Amino acid sequence: MATAEEKLHPTAWAVFRALRAGVRLSRNRHFALFQDARVRKALRLHRYLASVAADVGAHPDELVAERVDDAHWRLRIEVPTLHGRRVAHLTDWELSLLAEISPTVAELLRSRAGIVGP
Repeated sequence: MATAEEKLHPTAWAVFRALRAGVRLSRNRHFALFQDARVRKALRLHRYLASVAADVGAHPDELVAERVDDAHWRLRIEVPTLHGRRVAHLTDWELSLLAEISPTVAELLRSRAGIVGP
């Protein structure tokens, strides 16, 4: 399994960790930072994982987790009130980040599908 440094540039990894810690980045104040595509990738990843965690937390009984292949998972969340569904495709690495972001979601995934380590 690749390390975080192999997945994200060190600056992007630092931004991702800061975002996870609750730091808010103003686009005006940090304009130069937002010009870097690698940092924008970290920002997108953070937003995506936070969104998936919120949806899983909001609809825990409608979660179905399926392994796609050796390194990928599909999380399907049915939203009955909207007659819709959300499908999130995550790598093992992204799934571990999701577990770090939300321990409640990690416990739910562990109990439902056994897909998050101890």
